[in-house]
Amino acid sequence: MFLSVLGNALTQILFNIFGETTNASVGIALGSVLIFIFSVWFLAKSLAKMRSPEVDLGKLPPKKHKGLLLLVSRDEPCRKALEYHLPQLECCWLICSTQSIDIAKKLKQDFSKLTIAEPIVVNDIYDPLEFYHVVRKIYKSLPSGWTIEDAIADFTGMTAQASVGMVLASLSVQSPLQYTPAELQDGQVTGRSFNPIGITLKQQFRK
Repeated sequence: MFLSVLGNALTQILFNIFGETTNASVGIALGSVLIFIFSVWFLAKSLAKMRSPEVDLGKLPPKKHKGLLLLVSRDEPCRKALEYHLPQLECCWLICSTQSIDIAKKLKQDFSKLTIAEPIVVNDIYDPLEFYHVVRKIYKSLPSGWTIEDAIADFTGMTAQASVGMVLASLSVQSPLQYTPAELQDGQVTGRSFNPIGITLKQQFRK
């Protein structure tokens, strides 16, 4: 209750400062998501330094889903996310860049038992709105009979703008989110990843 009251108060203060225009609302939303992503990254980095790969991070994993939306940059965290949701996983959507499309194609080949659409190439990886529209389009075209809760979005990888776009799109339809943290040793990425962490966000949009 305290956090809810504090959040509403801070939101009102920001609107009083910047106004209640559409641009101000988008700016406040983007800023909030960036702070959230940085906090998750910092927490995952701190926990990874303190724990060995065999030790649980102490965070709740997401429930296994039938659908998975992935931002493709490195191969290993994508595989970790895909394998985690097996055997329940049925469909996957791979969002990539021109630099990571070969990784996306290899994932599609290696997980041939899943229904994986052709990789979706984003032209400008520094434009959060492009990712936002791509993710919204996927949610609008889920398989027949599916609900929003049947698919989960993993905002690990690519650019911060990619993560922001995916999180905003997921928030707009109230879909579940996850993050697949990397294993770190002495501040360096080892190339391995921990199991995904489930992320629960409740966003109230102003009418």
